[in-house]
Amino acid sequence: MPRDIRLVDSITQPKDSQGTVIIAGSHGGISSGRYAAQLGLTGIVFNNAGVGKDDAGIESLSYLEELGLPAATVDNQSARIGDGADMARDGVISHINDVAADCGCEVSQSALECAATMHDAGVKPVQEDVGSEMTQSKVEDGEIPVWTLDSIGLISDEHEGAITVTGSHGERLAGEFDSYIQADVAGITLFDAGVGKDDAGIGRIRTMNDRGIPAATVGVDSARIGDSKSALDEGVLSHVNDIAAELGVEPGDSCSSFVERVREAEKQ
Repeated sequence: MPRDIRLVDSITQPKDSQGTVIIAGSHGGISSGRYAAQLGLTGIVFNNAGVGKDDAGIESLSYLEELGLPAATVDNQSARIGDGADMARDGVISHINDVAADCGCEVSQSALECAATMHDAGVKPVQEDVGSEMTQSKVEDGEIPVWTLDSIGLISDEHEGAITVTGSHGERLAGEFDSYIQADVAGITLFDAGVGKDDAGIGRIRTMNDRGIPAATVGVDSARIGDSKSALDEGVLSHVNDIAAELGVEPGDSCSSFVERVREAEKQ
């Protein structure tokens, strides 16, 4: 493997990655593309997260194409989302952007072959300041505020005790034994990423049981992964954890009804 191809479980993890190609366990939605755009990469491979509504699971490809960065996704049935090593070992390319195609990348390549092809093409590193595009918003105030956050990487102490509707996938990162969620939120929704290989895409909601946090996943065909506002406005729940079920939350409920049910429970 060329030394500057890196494997990460989340695109939020790399720091000093200038001039490298990354295989990331993240979904290929727009929020992941914005993280990648800041890193000075020469190529990126994501997971297509089941593609989903409005092709949101691969939206980063066109976004990064405009910036001149080769980008691709693997099929979520071929490799586990949230697991960079599994992506590199078993991932099969499902989609590429035109920049990647110009480098010689092809659909049905292995993830490693695709990354190596990007590396060998010698594309100029892409680095853009897109901080203002990383969106979070407090949509309801009060004793139990409600936030929409396009990535769980934005969760901080500020969100302690809040209900968080996120654009992130719902799988626990490989090697993550506690939780990547940095605050004890009152409730959280994520996307099921099409569930995919080994039922990845929903693992994190089970870890929330251990912390006593109601959690649910939004189906990727009901709302746009990477877009927390879409999750709140349009999302339909596909899976719920035990804590959420005890509150009467069920698959098929709207994401907004999850928010209201959790708020009611927290007020009691």
